[in-house]
Amino acid sequence: MSAKMDRRSFMRLAGSYPVLALLSGSQKVEGGQAPLPAGIGGDGQPIVLGGEYGYQQQSMRDLPAGATIDARNASFIVANSRNGDPSATMGCDEGTLPINRYPVVIRDCPGVRFIGGRFNGEVPQTSDWEDTYCNSAALLVRGESAGATIEGVRARRCWDAVRFTEGATGFRLKGCWLSEIRDDAVENDYLLSGTIEDCLFDGCFSGISVDPAKNERDGTKETVHIDGTLIHMHAYLAKGEITHQTPVKATDRSPRLRITGSVFALAAANMRGFHRLERTWRLAIECRDNMLLWLPDEPIPSTFPMPPSGFRVLKGIDARRHWDKAHSQWIAAHSDVARFSDEAL
Repeated sequence: MSAKMDRRSFMRLAGSYPVLALLSGSQKVEGGQAPLPAGIGGDGQPIVLGGEYGYQQQSMRDLPAGATIDARNASFIVANSRNGDPSATMGCDEGTLPINRYPVVIRDCPGVRFIGGRFNGEVPQTSDWEDTYCNSAALLVRGESAGATIEGVRARRCWDAVRFTEGATGFRLKGCWLSEIRDDAVENDYLLSGTIEDCLFDGCFSGISVDPAKNERDGTKETVHIDGTLIHMHAYLAKGEITHQTPVKATDRSPRLRITGSVFALAAANMRGFHRLERTWRLAIECRDNMLLWLPDEPIPSTFPMPPSGFRVLKGIDARRHWDKAHSQWIAAHSDVARFSDEAL
């Protein structure tokens, strides 16, 4: 489909999505929230998703360049395991539970802006990481989707929360609240340039992955900017041990990093990946006004790679108090981000 689209074609596309409406910039969405700026869907109108989608995947493809998708009143379930407690004898692909491994997929939508959305995960939280590894992401951006913006998403209990793959270079993740993430809060294993700003990662096994694994990708000419973002690591059972990975999971082929005004909070004294942490500091071409919080009461190990001068380090109770304050301030400042029914407004 070409980037240009007449209104009839756009209406046919819109009609393919359940509970979909077209909303002019002068109207208000459900709940009385302020109207969006003029959207850039068909005829300058945003696409509006609303209601409970449950286990039904929503796939959006070939939208006009710069389209806006307003999902502020939409809820999705993300589920990667067919049973509630995967194990070595009964993995996450076995069982009868419903799955929805990729609730929202955005493909071939250059300059798309996805706003809001509440993703309630059913990914098991206590089983071993290896047994729970049935690949999944709450929101997947792929194909020719350069310059995509994901803004104001609330997601919890996912495998990966947001994943950017081939063709999604120049992404922007802004004002998102992601918690209880079993793997990566953000997966960028295609080593794309992008910006992660003003986000709260409130408990994740791995923060931002820029690790191509065994794939022959090279991101050394790319840059990822982490700005004003709070990353709190959470220890999960992984290979028989309660631990977590690093705030940035990097290799020598990862993009260069700009880390500004951000907080990295480490929860497990036995955390894994000291070599990855050392590599993170080495990849940082800009590093200023940051905090590294060592939350345990145990002393920092002598082998721990201390951060560069752009980080201030706090330990123990001082670190926990700093995190609690920063965490509360972020939530209070982002009342427009969706809440779950068991969370305070």
